[in-house]
Amino acid sequence: MPGLEEIGKCFCGKEALQRCSGCQSVFYCSREHQKADWKKHRSNCRAYRVERTLNVGRRLIACRDLKAGDVILQEKPLVMGPKYTAGQVCLGCYSSVDGRTKCSQCGWPTCGRVECHTNDSDHAVECGLIASGGRPIVGSLPVQAYQSVMVLRCLALKDQNPGRWEELLQLESHVHERRQRGLEDVDQATSVRLIRETLGLDVPEELILQLCGILMVNSFEQPPLKANSPQGLVAVYSTASLLEHDCVANAIKTFTNNGDIVIRAAVPISKGDKIALCYTEPLWGTVNRQRHLSQTKFFQCVCERCKDPTELDTFISGLHCQKCPQQSGILLIENPTDDASDWKCRQCGTRQPANYVAEIIESVGKEIVALKKGSLKDCEVFLRKFSKILHPNHFYLTDVKMALCQMYGHLEGQSLIEMNDDTLIAKEALALELLKVADAVSPGLTRLRAILLYELQAVLSVRCRKLCVTQSISKEELQANVKVVRKMLQESSTIFSWEPEETDEGQLAVISAKELRDVELFLKTLD
Repeated sequence: MPGLEEIGKCFCGKEALQRCSGCQSVFYCSREHQKADWKKHRSNCRAYRVERTLNVGRRLIACRDLKAGDVILQEKPLVMGPKYTAGQVCLGCYSSVDGRTKCSQCGWPTCGRVECHTNDSDHAVECGLIASGGRPIVGSLPVQAYQSVMVLRCLALKDQNPGRWEELLQLESHVHERRQRGLEDVDQATSVRLIRETLGLDVPEELILQLCGILMVNSFEQPPLKANSPQGLVAVYSTASLLEHDCVANAIKTFTNNGDIVIRAAVPISKGDKIALCYTEPLWGTVNRQRHLSQTKFFQCVCERCKDPTELDTFISGLHCQKCPQQSGILLIENPTDDASDWKCRQCGTRQPANYVAEIIESVGKEIVALKKGSLKDCEVFLRKFSKILHPNHFYLTDVKMALCQMYGHLEGQSLIEMNDDTLIAKEALALELLKVADAVSPGLTRLRAILLYELQAVLSVRCRKLCVTQSISKEELQANVKVVRKMLQESSTIFSWEPEETDEGQLAVISAKELRDVELFLKTLD
């Protein structure tokens, strides 16, 4: 006898057991009714279903085999607004303001433009809430007050869109964990005080704290756009918030210019597999990733990468053992999920306490912070100095190598075509080295891969030009090399095209698409 959860209703009103095999979310009483509904259902047939587990809670499962690049989900935000660290911004267009111009109805600083005060502007949400049941802000507004904007926009959903309000309240808030860590004390001093005392809104304190938790745990950061929101925005999504975390994700996220989130398969995903994003920075070491996830998402990751001291043979957290001859051994943490665990050399067996490694990492970290921005020399010196201490793939070295790879040939006064052979070789080596790491910890059609492929094809393209000028390459070899350039441009430009046009990656999409057309034309001349 099937359980109640397995019974649904067909569009005709009858109880039904048969589901759509694609999305598993629509029921039919017969094969005939499924066929009859297909034209209508086809455009809404989802690539995922929501599954509930004891350990993770709700998560998304693939309902069919997905190819890399397939769109899994595109969703509008439940709420969207400024980061609380953005400083003073207009709540209509998110441009920076000096605070001298204020909204006549609610007293919040604005840019003064008429369009930021219309009923369909973003600012109308909190402005209407304050005007209908509270009192306007008088006097100067502390920067911390911007922490409350998203809470106000959440509260407005209750009357404006009850269905979306219920979806919001279903999201995890980790109220208990936040209370234990004293995070609610900060919320009481900022959001609770501003909403209940300054604005005079009759909102229960517990509800405000719950919303603060929901926003902290479920918010996605959107990229800064040049035309507005120079600091970027944050948004909460009903379904995308259910995506599980994995430090080696099989899905990626991008955003549209109007704030929609788009989830794509980064690698092929088989029917029945979980769909996962990486909630943290994939190029960080395990200790740093674990700490970040614990502080912001309140869980400990136990994915395959986190349980492996080698981090999938990348040694991203590894240090050279100073006890081994020529520092040939690699020092790795014994228990990666315990940041107090000893570190042990894989070669000589020497053990070091966690604080020994922590002191080294802290010292190196300070030198990274002190690096002069845009200085090739400083980056090169840093790599030479710390390559004796850190594994070549260590996250600090990887960070500097990534910057260096992008700087070669792109700094002011430099051009790719003017780079000498040694610099070309160095840039190529960095790109290949970083691609190997990226393929292990951030595989598939990711932004990281696109950037590295773009830098690598630039080296190959310049090398081909130089060989053509000196007539040191055969037509066949030239054609083969240019085809490699074309393939790299095709992949990188496709990934860049998923980003908003106003972002740096969006601009690279335009540039790389033009370069791809030029390459196609050049190949035709070689046929």
